[in-house]
Amino acid sequence: MRNQIFMKDEKDIVGKPMTDLLFDSELPFSLQKLSPYQWTPVFIVKRTWEFLKGKEVRSIMDLGSGLGKFCIVLSFLAEDQFPIYGCEDREELLQMATSLQMKWKRKSVCFQKTNFLTSFPYGHSHYYCFNPLYETMKGSHSIDDTKVKSAKLFLQNIQTLKNHLYLCPKGTKLITYHGFGGSVLPGYIVIRKENDDLGEWMVWERV
Repeated sequence: MRNQIFMKDEKDIVGKPMTDLLFDSELPFSLQKLSPYQWTPVFIVKRTWEFLKGKEVRSIMDLGSGLGKFCIVLSFLAEDQFPIYGCEDREELLQMATSLQMKWKRKSVCFQKTNFLTSFPYGHSHYYCFNPLYETMKGSHSIDDTKVKSAKLFLQNIQTLKNHLYLCPKGTKLITYHGFGGSVLPGYIVIRKENDDLGEWMVWERV
């Protein structure tokens, strides 16, 4: 059935509909505990696909892709119609993402070890982020202690990200869940906005 997400591996020849619990079952417990706070819910990936479906998508990049959940789930939904990239600078998460990508044979997905603040991945028609600067805030549910936590650094990083996004060409789309860290994005307008109990999903367009 088209647009029904299934996961298969050598031990499971019968497809199972994708759920957050099913995806989490492939993670070590330490990462499972972070699922409600750090990994994009399946229903948000589906909402993103409904927006992308039928549109011209050259490629999409997840800024701060973590263990790759958004990229992998989207590739099932899109049936590998376009390239899906994720950039992450933490080796442990990158290894987990690559392992899951190989396990489920997601040929349209590519993960890169990149800090998008210092080396922004220009050239994509669409970008996605799930509050990627959260780790620099002094909040709870952090992935680890490797990120320096500072309100000043958080504000500096927001400005750096805004500067990068401003340099993207007109027509570039940015899809956010729980925002990008700020409330105003120079050079962009909001073309779609949906709220629910878990957070705000928005689509911005460079104009």
